[in-house]
Amino acid sequence: MLPDFPKVKRKYIEAIDRYPRVLIQQDPLFLGIREEHHFEGNRMLYGTMDGDINQGDYKVAKSESVIKREDIISKGVEAYLEQIRNAAEEMKRQKAETMFSKIREVTDRTGNVVNAKGRPLDFELYLEVLKKMWIDFDEDGKAILPTLVVSPEQGDKLQTLMPEWLNNPKFKETMEMKRKEWNDRESNRKLVD
Repeated sequence: MLPDFPKVKRKYIEAIDRYPRVLIQQDPLFLGIREEHHFEGNRMLYGTMDGDINQGDYKVAKSESVIKREDIISKGVEAYLEQIRNAAEEMKRQKAETMFSKIREVTDRTGNVVNAKGRPLDFELYLEVLKKMWIDFDEDGKAILPTLVVSPEQGDKLQTLMPEWLNNPKFKETMEMKRKEWNDRESNRKLVD
């Protein structure tokens, strides 16, 4: 009988368990999103910026993996890592689907929707979207602009257009309007003791 190494096995299992989470958290889509862990229950309560309390059900993100004996023999540990990466990709897809579904639900409910009616993203549409949003400002007075989620092709195009858009007088005018809104929100905010 071979010796058992429970401490080594536990560390190995913890590393395998942590690896998909790390892969998911490194994705640019999820990078700036705060994550909160709940260890029990079947429902959650969450507050909105307006002070409303909402209730939601947990959504499951899961993936199944099968590792064939031949793959283990031919690839070794890489067979496990490949399956873990595939599982992480599937879970990222499911999380993104759930996130965009929730965003769609909330924006439809609040009326905070801009329907482009098939029109491609251009400067006027970008301004229309910004006007519907709350925009915060950092301590230097610089706007904290929202993250745009677009296709890689659209992203390349936007990277070339964005400097021009940000220097446009209409953009600067919109940001001044948003700064006034932000100042009003900040001055009306209740401070906690």
